[in-house]
Amino acid sequence: MFFKKEVYKQSISTSESVSTESSPESNSFIEQALTNPIKEEPVTSKEKGANQLGNLVIGAGVHLQGSFNVPSKTSVSGVIAGKLITKDLIVEESGKVQGEVDCQIADIGGYVENCIQVHEFLTLRASAIIAGDIFYHEIAIERGAKITGKLARL
Repeated sequence: MFFKKEVYKQSISTSESVSTESSPESNSFIEQALTNPIKEEPVTSKEKGANQLGNLVIGAGVHLQGSFNVPSKTSVSGVIAGKLITKDLIVEESGKVQGEVDCQIADIGGYVENCIQVHEFLTLRASAIIAGDIFYHEIAIERGAKITGKLARL
């Protein structure tokens, strides 16, 4: 007696005929394969964010200079020198932003030089170094963050 078994993996399907007259070990394997299909691995939010339209990712060792208007997220592990307007900003420990920043949400663990304006929520990590004025709506500062400049609420 034969039946068809379908295995799904990443939108590709294959069919194979399997005999039910084989050993009991292979029958349990078949039953398990039929009841537990292979599932796709989830994409991490970091990978997903890097591939979305409107995002800018500056890797370590990369140096950009100029004015940038990013409609979605900006992640900085390298250096940006110039004005940056973005919705969400993440500055990693190795990241540097040298210029004016205007964003909605910011999570800073690296170095920011010049004025930073955050319209919703600003998080300063313990490794953050800010050399300039900070304008914020709400703020969270971890112990160890260094700020040279004034703080003012929007």
